[in-house]
Amino acid sequence: MTAAATIRRGLAATGLATALASALLVSLPATAQAAPAATGGDVIRHDSIQNLYIAKDIKSYNAGQGSSCAIWNWNGGSSSSWVNPGGNCTTASMNGHTYSWNVWWDTDAFTLRDESYWLNMHGTWHRVGANVYTKITDAENAHCYRESDGVNCYVQWG
Repeated sequence: MTAAATIRRGLAATGLATALASALLVSLPATAQAAPAATGGDVIRHDSIQNLYIAKDIKSYNAGQGSSCAIWNWNGGSSSSWVNPGGNCTTASMNGHTYSWNVWWDTDAFTLRDESYWLNMHGTWHRVGANVYTKITDAENAHCYRESDGVNCYVQWG
C-alpha cells in the first residue's frame, strides 16, 4: 500500500469516527450533559456542605406564611439592615443538590441552618450567625465551601 493510500484510509477512518461521536453526542439525554454555568441569583454548594438552606419570596413584613427569615443585609450590599418579621419567606434545604436552580429558579437568600459562616461579600468579610440569611440579587452568585475555618461563602457578580 502506498503512503498516499495509507493517509487516505486514516483520514476516512477519522472522518467516520468523528461522525459517530457527533451522532452520539446529539443523542445524549439532557441529564447526561454538563450543568449550565451560574448566571446570577444562584447558590452553588461545594464539598457536600450539610444544612445549607435557600429562601425565596421574601417579604419585609410578617405575611403569616412560610418560615421566619432573619436577613442581615435586607437593603442589599454589605450594609447591616435587618429584617426578621416572622413568617416572611419560603425555604428549602440544598442537601442533595449542588445548584440552587435544581430546587427553584428564584433564589433570594441563603444561610447555614446549624452553624455560623464566613461571608465574603464582593471582597469584604463578614461573620454571619447560624440561621441568619444573606440576601443576593439576580446579578449575584454565592459559592459556599467547607474550609479549615468552617464554611466560607463568596458572593460575586454573576
